[in-house]
Amino acid sequence: MKTVFKVSILVLFFAFTSSILAQKLENVPLKSVSVDKSTSKITPKIAIEAGYINPVRFGSGSSSTYFNGGRIGVTANYDLKNNFSLLTGVLYSVVYSNKQQGYPSSTFVTYKTLGHFLDIPLHATYNLPITNTLKVFAFAGPSLNVGLYQKQDITSTQTYSASNPLYVAPKTIDFYKESVLNRLNLQLGVGGGVQWKHLQLKSGYDFGINNLNKVDTGNLYQKGWYVTFSYEF
Repeated sequence: MKTVFKVSILVLFFAFTSSILAQKLENVPLKSVSVDKSTSKITPKIAIEAGYINPVRFGSGSSSTYFNGGRIGVTANYDLKNNFSLLTGVLYSVVYSNKQQGYPSSTFVTYKTLGHFLDIPLHATYNLPITNTLKVFAFAGPSLNVGLYQKQDITSTQTYSASNPLYVAPKTIDFYKESVLNRLNLQLGVGGGVQWKHLQLKSGYDFGINNLNKVDTGNLYQKGWYVTFSYEF
Protein backbone atom coordinates (compact mmCIF):
# COMPACT_ATOMS: atom_id res chain seq x y z
CA MET A 1 0.00 0.00 0.00
CA LYS A 2 2.85 2.38 0.78
CA THR A 3 4.35 1.82 -2.67
CA VAL A 4 0.98 2.40 -4.36
CA PHE A 5 0.58 5.64 -2.40
CA LYS A 6 4.07 6.84 -3.39
CA VAL A 7 3.51 6.00 -7.05
CA SER A 8 0.14 7.78 -6.98
CA ILE A 9 1.75 10.89 -5.51
CA LEU A 10 4.40 10.89 -8.25
CA VAL A 11 1.84 10.43 -11.01
CA LEU A 12 -0.14 13.35 -9.62
CA PHE A 13 3.06 15.41 -9.48
CA PHE A 14 3.79 14.64 -13.16
CA ALA A 15 0.24 15.62 -14.13
CA PHE A 16 0.34 18.81 -12.05
CA THR A 17 3.74 19.85 -13.41
CA SER A 18 2.67 19.19 -17.00
CA SER A 19 -0.46 21.27 -16.46
CA ILE A 20 1.53 24.16 -14.99
CA LEU A 21 4.01 23.97 -17.88
CA ALA A 22 1.23 24.16 -20.45
CA GLN A 23 -0.27 27.21 -18.73
CA LYS A 24 3.10 28.91 -18.39
CA LEU A 25 3.99 28.38 -22.03
CA GLU A 26 0.67 29.87 -23.09
CA ASN A 27 1.10 32.96 -20.91
CA VAL A 28 4.82 33.71 -21.26
CA PRO A 29 5.53 36.73 -23.51
CA LEU A 30 7.35 35.56 -26.59
CA LYS A 31 9.99 38.25 -26.24
CA SER A 32 11.23 36.69 -22.98
CA VAL A 33 12.15 33.34 -24.51
CA SER A 34 13.85 31.94 -27.58
CA VAL A 35 11.36 32.12 -30.47
CA ASP A 36 11.26 30.76 -33.98
CA LYS A 37 9.96 33.89 -35.79
CA SER A 38 8.72 31.94 -38.79
CA THR A 39 6.27 29.93 -36.66
CA SER A 40 6.01 32.09 -33.49
CA LYS A 41 6.56 29.00 -31.36
CA ILE A 42 8.70 28.74 -28.25
CA THR A 43 11.98 27.00 -29.06
CA PRO A 44 13.74 25.04 -26.30
CA LYS A 45 17.44 25.38 -25.63
CA ILE A 46 19.05 22.07 -26.61
CA ALA A 47 22.15 20.75 -24.82
CA ILE A 48 24.40 17.70 -24.98
CA GLU A 49 25.11 16.33 -21.49
CA ALA A 50 27.67 13.78 -20.27
CA GLY A 51 29.17 12.83 -16.92
CA TYR A 52 29.68 10.41 -14.04
CA ILE A 53 26.97 8.62 -12.02
CA ASN A 54 27.18 6.68 -8.76
CA PRO A 55 23.92 4.76 -8.09
CA VAL A 56 23.39 2.39 -5.16
CA ARG A 57 20.83 -0.42 -4.86
CA PHE A 58 19.84 -1.22 -1.28
CA GLY A 59 17.08 -2.80 0.76
CA SER A 60 15.98 -5.04 3.58
CA GLY A 61 17.60 -8.46 3.65
CA SER A 62 20.40 -7.62 1.19
CA SER A 63 23.69 -5.75 1.27
CA SER A 64 24.01 -2.54 -0.72
CA THR A 65 25.43 -2.65 -4.25
CA TYR A 66 27.34 0.45 -5.37
CA PHE A 67 27.74 1.18 -9.06
CA ASN A 68 30.09 3.40 -11.06
CA GLY A 69 29.23 4.53 -14.54
CA GLY A 70 28.79 7.14 -17.21
CA ARG A 71 25.87 9.07 -18.64
CA ILE A 72 25.31 10.83 -21.97
CA GLY A 73 22.26 12.32 -23.62
CA VAL A 74 20.32 15.31 -24.90
CA THR A 75 18.23 17.76 -22.87
CA ALA A 76 15.72 20.48 -23.77
CA ASN A 77 15.29 23.51 -21.51
CA TYR A 78 12.15 25.69 -21.76
CA ASP A 79 12.38 29.23 -20.37
CA LEU A 80 9.46 30.37 -18.23
CA LYS A 81 8.79 33.55 -16.24
CA ASN A 82 10.73 35.06 -13.33
CA ASN A 83 14.01 33.14 -13.98
CA PHE A 84 12.28 29.76 -13.91
CA SER A 85 12.71 27.09 -16.57
CA LEU A 86 11.70 23.47 -17.14
CA LEU A 87 14.15 20.81 -18.29
CA THR A 88 13.44 17.43 -19.84
CA GLY A 89 15.36 15.06 -22.11
CA VAL A 90 16.67 11.52 -22.55
CA LEU A 91 19.91 10.33 -20.92
CA TYR A 92 21.57 6.94 -21.46
CA SER A 93 23.67 5.37 -18.68
CA VAL A 94 26.00 2.39 -18.35
CA VAL A 95 26.96 1.27 -14.83
CA TYR A 96 29.17 -1.47 -13.39
CA SER A 97 29.66 -3.04 -9.95
CA ASN A 98 32.21 -5.55 -8.66
CA LYS A 99 31.21 -6.58 -5.12
CA GLN A 100 32.99 -9.25 -3.09
CA GLN A 101 31.58 -10.88 0.04
CA GLY A 102 33.86 -12.80 2.40
CA TYR A 103 33.08 -16.06 4.23
CA PRO A 104 34.93 -18.28 6.77
CA SER A 105 38.08 -20.15 5.67
CA SER A 106 39.12 -17.23 3.46
CA THR A 107 36.48 -18.03 0.85
CA PHE A 108 34.49 -15.38 -0.95
CA VAL A 109 31.71 -14.80 -3.45
CA THR A 110 32.02 -12.17 -6.20
CA TYR A 111 29.05 -10.36 -7.74
CA LYS A 112 29.78 -8.55 -11.02
CA THR A 113 26.85 -6.50 -12.31
CA LEU A 114 26.41 -4.57 -15.57
CA GLY A 115 23.43 -2.30 -16.19
CA HIS A 116 22.06 -0.10 -18.97
CA PHE A 117 19.42 2.56 -18.24
CA LEU A 118 17.48 5.48 -19.70
CA ASP A 119 16.59 8.52 -17.59
CA ILE A 120 13.80 10.94 -18.49
CA PRO A 121 13.85 13.97 -16.14
CA LEU A 122 11.20 16.64 -15.63
CA HIS A 123 12.99 19.25 -13.51
CA ALA A 124 11.84 22.73 -12.55
CA THR A 125 14.86 25.07 -12.38
CA TYR A 126 15.43 28.45 -10.78
CA ASN A 127 18.21 30.49 -12.43
CA LEU A 128 20.09 33.27 -10.63
CA PRO A 129 22.14 35.47 -13.02
CA ILE A 130 25.46 36.73 -11.63
CA THR A 131 26.64 38.54 -14.78
CA ASN A 132 25.54 38.59 -18.41
CA THR A 133 27.47 35.36 -19.04
CA LEU A 134 27.45 33.65 -15.62
CA LYS A 135 24.60 32.18 -13.59
CA VAL A 136 23.96 29.66 -10.83
CA PHE A 137 20.85 27.50 -10.61
CA ALA A 138 19.00 24.96 -8.50
CA PHE A 139 16.53 22.32 -9.66
CA ALA A 140 14.10 19.73 -8.34
CA GLY A 141 11.52 17.34 -9.74
CA PRO A 142 10.72 13.80 -10.79
CA SER A 143 12.47 11.55 -13.26
CA LEU A 144 11.75 8.14 -14.72
CA ASN A 145 14.60 5.62 -14.72
CA VAL A 146 13.99 2.80 -17.21
CA GLY A 147 16.03 -0.38 -16.99
CA LEU A 148 17.11 -1.65 -20.41
CA TYR A 149 19.44 -4.46 -19.34
CA GLN A 150 20.93 -5.61 -16.04
CA LYS A 151 22.96 -8.79 -15.68
CA GLN A 152 24.90 -10.22 -12.74
CA ASP A 153 27.60 -12.93 -12.79
CA ILE A 154 28.15 -14.74 -9.47
CA THR A 155 31.40 -16.66 -8.93
CA SER A 156 32.57 -18.38 -5.75
CA THR A 157 35.60 -19.99 -4.09
CA GLN A 158 33.41 -21.71 -1.48
CA THR A 159 33.82 -25.42 -0.80
CA TYR A 160 30.57 -25.82 1.14
CA SER A 161 27.97 -28.40 0.17
CA ALA A 162 24.78 -27.13 -1.39
CA SER A 163 22.91 -27.91 1.84
CA ASN A 164 25.03 -25.47 3.87
CA PRO A 165 23.09 -22.26 4.73
CA LEU A 166 26.15 -20.19 3.70
CA TYR A 167 26.38 -21.77 0.27
CA VAL A 168 25.97 -19.44 -2.71
CA ALA A 169 25.60 -21.10 -6.11
CA PRO A 170 27.67 -19.67 -9.02
CA LYS A 171 25.28 -18.47 -11.69
CA THR A 172 24.28 -15.66 -14.03
CA ILE A 173 21.13 -13.61 -13.42
CA ASP A 174 19.34 -11.50 -16.03
CA PHE A 175 17.34 -9.31 -13.65
CA TYR A 176 14.68 -8.12 -16.10
CA LYS A 177 14.34 -11.22 -18.26
CA GLU A 178 13.93 -13.39 -15.15
CA SER A 179 11.54 -10.88 -13.52
CA VAL A 180 13.75 -10.29 -10.50
CA LEU A 181 13.64 -6.47 -10.68
CA ASN A 182 11.13 -3.91 -11.91
CA ARG A 183 12.34 -2.03 -14.98
CA LEU A 184 10.75 1.25 -13.89
CA ASN A 185 12.31 3.26 -11.07
CA LEU A 186 10.35 6.42 -10.21
CA GLN A 187 12.65 9.04 -8.70
CA LEU A 188 12.56 12.47 -7.09
CA GLY A 189 15.70 14.55 -7.51
CA VAL A 190 17.35 17.77 -6.32
CA GLY A 191 20.55 19.50 -7.39
CA GLY A 192 22.24 22.62 -8.63
CA GLY A 193 25.08 23.98 -10.71
CA VAL A 194 26.71 26.84 -12.53
CA GLN A 195 26.66 27.95 -16.18
CA TRP A 196 29.16 30.16 -18.00
CA LYS A 197 28.10 31.12 -21.52
CA HIS A 198 27.23 27.79 -23.18
CA LEU A 199 29.08 25.55 -20.69
CA GLN A 200 27.30 24.07 -17.70
CA LEU A 201 28.40 22.01 -14.67
CA LYS A 202 25.77 20.49 -12.41
CA SER A 203 25.36 17.85 -9.73
CA GLY A 204 22.31 16.19 -8.24
CA TYR A 205 20.85 13.32 -6.26
CA ASP A 206 17.93 11.09 -7.25
CA PHE A 207 15.87 9.21 -4.64
CA GLY A 208 14.06 6.10 -5.88
CA ILE A 209 10.59 5.83 -4.33
CA ASN A 210 9.15 2.54 -5.59
CA ASN A 211 10.12 -0.99 -4.58
CA LEU A 212 12.12 -2.72 -7.34
CA ASN A 213 11.88 -6.20 -5.82
CA LYS A 214 9.62 -8.57 -7.78
CA VAL A 215 10.51 -11.92 -6.19
CA ASP A 216 9.52 -11.53 -2.52
CA THR A 217 8.18 -9.11 0.06
CA GLY A 218 11.55 -7.49 0.82
CA ASN A 219 12.14 -3.84 -0.07
CA LEU A 220 14.68 -2.92 -2.72
CA TYR A 221 15.36 0.63 -3.89
CA GLN A 222 17.84 2.49 -6.06
CA LYS A 223 19.13 6.02 -5.57
CA GLY A 224 22.26 7.85 -6.63
CA TRP A 225 24.46 10.87 -7.09
CA TYR A 226 25.76 12.29 -10.37
CA VAL A 227 27.84 15.11 -11.80
CA THR A 228 27.64 16.14 -15.46
CA PHE A 229 28.97 18.67 -17.95
CA SER A 230 26.85 19.99 -20.81
CA TYR A 231 27.10 22.30 -23.80
CA GLU A 232 24.04 24.35 -24.64
CA PHE A 233 23.45 25.32 -28.27
